Amino acid sequence: MAKMIPERLPLEIKSSAEKKLFYKLQDMEDTDNWTVLHSVGIADHPTQSQGEADFVVIIPDEGIFVLEVKGGGISYRDGRWKSIDRDKKEHDIKDPVYEANEAMHGMLDYVKSNASSASSESRSLFGFGVVFPDSGFHGKFSIPDLGDAQIADYNDLLDMKKYLLGLSKFWRERKASFVEVPDITTCKRIVSLLRPEFDSHIPLAHQIESVERQAVSLTERQQLIFDGLRDNERCLVRGGAGTGKTLLAIDLARDMASQGKSVAFFCYNRQLAEYLKKNTEGDSISCCGSLTDYMVQTLNQYSKEPVNFDKIDDKDLFFRETLPELFSECFIENDLQPFDYLIIDEAQDLMTEQYLDTFEFIVSGGINEGDWCMFMDADRQNVFHIGMTYEDIKDVLKNRKVFYAKFELKENCRNSVSIINELVDLFGVSIESPMVEEKGTPVVKKIYGKGANQAKLVASTIDKLLTEEKVKPEMITILSPNRFHNSVISILQDEIAVSNEHEPGKIYFSTIDSYKGLESPVILITDISDIRWEKDISRIYIGMTRAKSALYLFLSETANKHIGKLKDGEQSK
Repeated sequence: MAKMIPERLPLEIKSSAEKKLFYKLQDMEDTDNWTVLHSVGIADHPTQSQGEADFVVIIPDEGIFVLEVKGGGISYRDGRWKSIDRDKKEHDIKDPVYEANEAMHGMLDYVKSNASSASSESRSLFGFGVVFPDSGFHGKFSIPDLGDAQIADYNDLLDMKKYLLGLSKFWRERKASFVEVPDITTCKRIVSLLRPEFDSHIPLAHQIESVERQAVSLTERQQLIFDGLRDNERCLVRGGAGTGKTLLAIDLARDMASQGKSVAFFCYNRQLAEYLKKNTEGDSISCCGSLTDYMVQTLNQYSKEPVNFDKIDDKDLFFRETLPELFSECFIENDLQPFDYLIIDEAQDLMTEQYLDTFEFIVSGGINEGDWCMFMDADRQNVFHIGMTYEDIKDVLKNRKVFYAKFELKENCRNSVSIINELVDLFGVSIESPMVEEKGTPVVKKIYGKGANQAKLVASTIDKLLTEEKVKPEMITILSPNRFHNSVISILQDEIAVSNEHEPGKIYFSTIDSYKGLESPVILITDISDIRWEKDISRIYIGMTRAKSALYLFLSETANKHIGKLKDGEQSK
């Protein structure tokens, strides 16, 4: 990929044409020694007090090329250039050929005046091109002062490297004898002349804002599925992490409640339950929260013997078998009223025979005849029932002779493209990334050895995020497979403001298991000591998919050796 300066587009850039070209230039393959400068000011412009080149592409052994960008539908008639906007209105625009040519000469004059006359920079090949990202141009117009090779239209955007090499050939065939094609050393000196602050970058906080602005409430595919959920009595919705299952579940709960139905909206995870309750306040939803909490509260309200956790030796057995049984008996004995509609988020945590038995009482008509919708991802996020797949869950429903509609969400609308690419590379999962411009910052892996090395790495990373990258503490979440007192973060609690509650000015800490279904702009995953068991793999997948914009992995040397084997499935079950 080419070196982009700046690394990210400034937030104030409004031109969709410039944005489109920026990301196309950024994605060019096998261009590691190329440099692309965006928005280069020209103080000594030939005809303006202050000019600007939209893009300058500096290619070793090819040349330096100024690109002028014009968006919208472009036309050329009677020697005049026009653009058609989204409202189909036509406007006169400045001559892009004249602007590109003047910008090129202004750039060349600047380089010559700031380099010695005998240097290779002053003799380097300069050229220009014109880019129309939204228009088809080739074969439609003939411009006397613009060669066809100098034009890039929307078809050329599919392979900008090919276009630029063609542009280089066009100018090399026309160069004077005293003009030289610049080598890589000359190109570096030209970059330093045009952009002295070579290592400047846009803080991560600005990149996060750019990624966040691309998020939408529902994609077109999600909207179609939402319509299908409203038209079917019983639905099973499958989707990977970040595909918008919880967003759809919330919208469906609101919609059913607005129709006057009594709605029960449950999940297993308590943190997710709090999120659901917070986002449905005032929506007239009858009951929303953790299913197990609701069951315990019901027992405490109606049973003669309230639940006393101090007397329960095997809590895992209690929640897996005893609680569903006691709840079902309580529901029958007290003739409690079922709900009109049941919604379960992260349903893979609750798809056991025991909990399906409780659903028979919670929703009117039961599992077979009632109205319900369950949202699930059993492939990588089932840490409570390891080994139970989507097919297993369908078999459970089939054995109960349940008829329902199946839907699948495929497009990831949470994670940045960089994070999605890392997930695909590590796990071999099939994730459709949205068509967006901002790719997000690359995933960072930090390897630690024995002793306090991990603590130092985490502390320095957080310090950089807060100071250099200007990220607010509350935008950062630290996830660990361990509880706080067994995590590396416990060592750092005197150095960083961290809390297990969401508080302004503090970084949030949670176990990975407790953070299922939730998300944060920046995620740090610590204490990854090993990745060889199925539960380890599920946890790291869950943790990684919580990050919206930036992701940092802290891996032990052992875990780092195993992480490359995830895709090949070489871990133990």
